[in-house]
Amino acid sequence: MLTIDEAQRIVLESVSALPAEPMPLLQALGCVLAEPVAAQIPLPPFDNSAMDGYAVIAADTRGASPATPRVLKVIEDLPAGTAPAQRVQPGNAARIMTGAPVPAGANAVVMVEDTRPGADGTVEIMREAEGGDNIRPAGEDIARGQVALSAGQMLGSGELGLAAALGCSHVVAVRRPRAAIVTTGSELIEPGQELVPGAIYNSNQVTLASRVLSAGAEVARCLHAADEPAAVEEALRQCAQADIILTTGGVSVGDYDFVKVALERLGEIKFWKVLMKPGKPVAFGDVLGRPLFGLPGNPVSALVTFELLVVPALRKMAGRKDCLPVTVQARLLADLPHKPPRREYVQAFTEHTAAGYTVLPSRKRGSAMLTSTVGANSLVVIPEESKGLRAGEMADVILLAGVGAAV
Repeated sequence: MLTIDEAQRIVLESVSALPAEPMPLLQALGCVLAEPVAAQIPLPPFDNSAMDGYAVIAADTRGASPATPRVLKVIEDLPAGTAPAQRVQPGNAARIMTGAPVPAGANAVVMVEDTRPGADGTVEIMREAEGGDNIRPAGEDIARGQVALSAGQMLGSGELGLAAALGCSHVVAVRRPRAAIVTTGSELIEPGQELVPGAIYNSNQVTLASRVLSAGAEVARCLHAADEPAAVEEALRQCAQADIILTTGGVSVGDYDFVKVALERLGEIKFWKVLMKPGKPVAFGDVLGRPLFGLPGNPVSALVTFELLVVPALRKMAGRKDCLPVTVQARLLADLPHKPPRREYVQAFTEHTAAGYTVLPSRKRGSAMLTSTVGANSLVVIPEESKGLRAGEMADVILLAGVGAAV
């Protein structure tokens, strides 16, 4: 039976980055930039004022103080967005607002707090200025022609804001993976319907769809198939246009577990069963030219296998280099018993404190207990051969992607 490390290696070797395409800036949030963005203009594009005040010639302010102000003639007002019409000559000043272009001739801006209105269109300067005071020079942030954003960067709010400041309306980025989800089980009915004897509500569909979205991918479609071979095969055929297919249930050894059978008929199984808890009966393969993950039907098992196997695949398909889960060391706040030989993953809440990370495991550890996932933002890792972990010990903790951050 494969270890989780071997399974992750097989998954990452089996998928590759998707094509890149031009996309509007907001659509590119969370995507990986495929082509660099060079500055076609300097940023800022012109010398501008960092303060509300008066643009002056610094030499005209020598000796200025509240007791001995220097009186200058105000030649124009410059709100942001207005181009200067006049050059500042010795003895003159221009009233200027933050962000407005600094007029020719001026080499400093005196803050309005260091001035007071004078008589007959003048201003009294009450503090000496040095050349360059309160002026943001053109190209201070980035020069024309400089690479502002490099290929391979993840596009967050800062990156998109910089692209917009340089005049870009689109960027070329790796498109998001589109996942199709097929839940199986004749006992499942949709939330909102009347719960009849023997039936349970289909929670896996919304749980996995929401995890797909929070992992930065898109949901192409959601289908449900009864426990019939033909129904499962038809559902899989309807997912052939997606980039990746996720199924839940039907991968164990029961008489009504038909996903594994359909996978064998329509494609290739690359592995089935992984030495982990929960999530042992997980399958991975190729169906109709698409990677397929056959996740267990128990909801906690489905979530754990999604995090450890599907998320790395989605990240690589999205063009990311950091595909594997982020692991930190955290101090346990409760005991965790364990029976070898499978590596175990326990739902938990991790917090970053002044002394480092602490982690509180869920008290419920059953693979069908969805309440153990409420508020969970991490998984405590219990090594295969461990007899259990004690409160106060340091443990490896996986931070879950895209859920409540451990801060």
